[in-house]
Amino acid sequence: MKKSVARPDDGVHSFFTSSAQRIAEAVLDAGFIKSLRELFSPRHRERRFNLPTLIWLGIYGAAHASLRSMEAILAAACEAVEGRGNLPLRLHTLTQSGWTRAKERLPLGFLKRFWRHWVELARSAAGTKALFHGMRLVALDKKTINFPEALWTTCRAHRGSRGEGPAQAELMVAYDVAVRVPLEVTLGRVRENERRLAPRLLRALAAPSLLLIDCGFYGLPLFLAARGAGHHFLTKMPKSGSPKALERFTWKDGLFLITEKKHGRTMTVRIITVQRRGWRPVRLVTSLLDPEAFPRNEIIELYHERWHIETFFRELDGELDFQHWHTRKLRTLYVELLFSMIYVTVVRAHMAEAVAARPTLPGHLSFGAGGEACMRAWCRIPKCAPERVEPLRLELLEHLATLRIDIRPGRLFERDTQKRRAASRARKLQALKDKALAA
Repeated sequence: MKKSVARPDDGVHSFFTSSAQRIAEAVLDAGFIKSLRELFSPRHRERRFNLPTLIWLGIYGAAHASLRSMEAILAAACEAVEGRGNLPLRLHTLTQSGWTRAKERLPLGFLKRFWRHWVELARSAAGTKALFHGMRLVALDKKTINFPEALWTTCRAHRGSRGEGPAQAELMVAYDVAVRVPLEVTLGRVRENERRLAPRLLRALAAPSLLLIDCGFYGLPLFLAARGAGHHFLTKMPKSGSPKALERFTWKDGLFLITEKKHGRTMTVRIITVQRRGWRPVRLVTSLLDPEAFPRNEIIELYHERWHIETFFRELDGELDFQHWHTRKLRTLYVELLFSMIYVTVVRAHMAEAVAARPTLPGHLSFGAGGEACMRAWCRIPKCAPERVEPLRLELLEHLATLRIDIRPGRLFERDTQKRRAASRARKLQALKDKALAA
């Protein structure tokens, strides 16, 4: 009889697996978990890292990516649900090498299905208040990220010249700016054109969507691809653009004809000129041609919603530290990247459910505070009685609804840096004078 190469069972991994199972059952419905099992079948050496364990470790690892190693993440995840008592025994069963092998076997299709399930839950909880004339508001943008040096042969670029600095790649994201959830991601080489990466994401977006894109995406081929996929777009025209006027609604709004010089293709678009105090005029280009159905002021305010994808990138860097990779292989890097997107989506879905009966949007809640609250509540689930799980979930939702951020619509910032700093100093001096008078 062949001797098993699996390590002896000391009961630690089974206890941790049962804890992860309880968390998964409290967060997900049993039917969806059963459908996921059809896509995942670990080998005998990775049976300790079953489906609930890998989901919990992946989400916990995304929330604590700043920890120095996978070993530290494993220890912190076990301590969060079990306490410190079983940590010495964990070293012999739930190992870093076992987790690495299990991550390498995780199907990417499984993770994407899991991610999209939470996207649909977040969108259904947000309801129609997250729509603009029946369309989803989707921002497209890219960010240069650092890669492990072992993957330099894939991305073939460094931050500095002559191979100095970390290896880098381009991360492009499609982001729902109303519900604040990422929808799709793709990776490309450094300085790869946005207009080449964007079509990869268009096919995965549900139509109709309104694409909010920066002027770096400006190009007729992308516009035609978006309209062919059933989407509309709103972007900013470069200074060098010279469209031909067809019809003017007002002197700052009208229909224009743009032409691609290479192939001679043309397209009729609507161009709106807007200028805010202290800033240069800007021309907004959109495929929403009807001025009555889509008033000029609505479109001007709508374009500023694109900025939320920039705050999403800031959350990835600040709250998650997602560029602290724990792998040297491209496939497992994709796994870690997808778990980061899943973690953001799960937290935002809970926020959307918390404010479902209120006029508040999920984006009006603090992601940093909400993520910490969700993680604390999930770690409490294995330690409480079964009848306490639902009240704990309701307490979490009630707490999430109170985490509103300071929103000041219509704010304008002085463009002159010296004037802006002088005004800031004046406010600080006035606050000191008021404090002295109050004393």
